[in-house]
Amino acid sequence: MSDRFKFRIYSFLEKSFYFFSIGDGEDGYPQGLAGGVSEIQQYTGLTDSNDVPIYEGDILKIHYDVGGDVIGQVLYEADHGGYLFQWERKGPNQNYKNLNCDIAFESIIVGNIFDNKELLS
Repeated sequence: MSDRFKFRIYSFLEKSFYFFSIGDGEDGYPQGLAGGVSEIQQYTGLTDSNDVPIYEGDILKIHYDVGGDVIGQVLYEADHGGYLFQWERKGPNQNYKNLNCDIAFESIIVGNIFDNKELLS
C-alpha cells in the first residue's frame, strides 16, 4: 500500500474526520458519508515540521525571519498543477506559493478549514 493515497472525510453532521487509504481493503470511502453532508480531502504527500501529515484544507503557520508569521490554507488547484499554500484571499491579492518540501518542513498545522476558519481572517 502506498502512503501517497491517503484521504480524510469531514462529516458536517458529526463534526469529525474519518481517515482511510486506497488499497487498505476498503471499497471506497466509509459507508454513510455522502456528498452535501461530508467532504473528502487528499493527503498532500508532505508532513509539517512535527511530522504530521498535511491534507488539503489544513491551515498552516510558517515563521519568516523577515515579516513574521504567515497563516494560510492548503488548496488543490489543477490550474496551478497541484497543492498551494495560500495566505491572502481578499480582493485582487491572492498570495500563494506551490506547496513543496521547504514550505511543509518549515510549517506547523494550526487547524483546518472546518474547525478553525477564524484563523484565516
